[in-house]
Amino acid sequence: QPLKWTGAKVDLVELVYALQASNMINNGNAGIKEIAKGFEDLFSIQLGEYYRIFLEIRMRKNNQTKLLDFLKTCIENRVIEADG
Repeated sequence: QPLKWTGAKVDLVELVYALQASNMINNGNAGIKEIAKGFEDLFSIQLGEYYRIFLEIRMRKNNQTKLLDFLKTCIENRVIEADG
C-alpha cells in the first residue's frame, strides 16, 4: 500500500525546506523543487505553490518551525517511553 501524507501541506513544505537547508540530500546539491517533487511522489500529494506556502511559514509570528518542534517532542517522548 502506498504511503500517503495525512498531515497538513504546510507541514510537509516545512519539512522539505528544512531538509534542503540541512544539506542532507545529495550532499546539499538538491534544490527545493527536486525535494518537493520527491515527497510529492513518495506521499501521493500535490504541494502546489510551495514557494508561497514557505512565505506563509516565514510570516508566522510565534513559531516558524511548528512541525520540527512537534517532531522533536515526539521523538523525545518515544525515547522516554522506550527507556520506560
